[in-house]
Amino acid sequence: MEFGIRPFNPVDEEYLACLAIGNACWPEYPPNTLEQWKYRDETARKDKFRARFVLRLDGTIIGWGDVSDPYWLKAEGRIQYSHTVHPDHEELVVDRLPVHSHVERHVLNLISDRPINVLLTGAREDKEVRVGWLTDNGYAAVMRYPSSSLDIATFDFGEWEDHVERVESSGIEFHTLAHLQEHDPDWHAKLHEAWVEVDLDVPGPNEPKPVPVDEFDKMLKSPSLCPETNLIAVDNSSLPEGGPRFGAYAGLTCVNPALSDSSVWEIWLTGVRRHWRRQGIATAIKLKSIAQARDMGGARFETGNEENNPMYDINIKLGFKPSPAWQDYEKPL
Repeated sequence: MEFGIRPFNPVDEEYLACLAIGNACWPEYPPNTLEQWKYRDETARKDKFRARFVLRLDGTIIGWGDVSDPYWLKAEGRIQYSHTVHPDHEELVVDRLPVHSHVERHVLNLISDRPINVLLTGAREDKEVRVGWLTDNGYAAVMRYPSSSLDIATFDFGEWEDHVERVESSGIEFHTLAHLQEHDPDWHAKLHEAWVEVDLDVPGPNEPKPVPVDEFDKMLKSPSLCPETNLIAVDNSSLPEGGPRFGAYAGLTCVNPALSDSSVWEIWLTGVRRHWRRQGIATAIKLKSIAQARDMGGARFETGNEENNPMYDINIKLGFKPSPAWQDYEKPL
């Protein structure tokens, strides 16, 4: 048996091999596409450390991983890595070491000349082999994010009758990103401002930095983003007569049909800015999104939230069903 780890070769054959492994590990999720992976690689920051590698067994790729500088965090001295191993080889042992130990050794070798004192990684709690290896090798779980999904066909709008109308009566209007891009000349600056404020309030084990404009623009241009299904809550309650048509952006939900299966709608981020909270806007924008998905042929929403996040409670009240959680892990070096 010949096992080894080497750098990823960015050719279609290796992209597709890695995608196939991901599909085998996570059959319940819409598969990523070649277009998505290539876009992320093409737009990755060149001034930050990033490396991808593949695991090979007897000449066949059986897994892959990424190591990257988490430049979006304020904390220094950290490196983030993740790796995916085909289910048939998750318990592979080579030279008396689990495959995950070989991956960790490779990661440590890649960062040996960097001032790193904490490794960051993650695992889903139902993957017992991976979780067991992490806990046995000095990693501690620091945050938990239950996944959840909603069956759109069974959603009962009657339980929420008049909720959207009550919010709209206060001067809040809901528009698609596509509509605002066409009709609000200030959409970009206003959306970036709203996104940064909402994103900074998302719970995480390490404090994040504000998303810079260039990174924000990469997301907006991603083939995964659908402007027609991203909804923005706009506060027009106090616009001066003869003034602009659109006020401040009070909240948003970034929802996109999966490229590989448009019946599955993936929620990237939903939030309301602090000044506009406790007014029912988050629930209203989700109700608008569910209705839109129903009308456009959507069958299921997929999302994930930190378990103590109020947004998770809203999702559960709306009927989202929880499933195994992802967990962040840290290991001091």
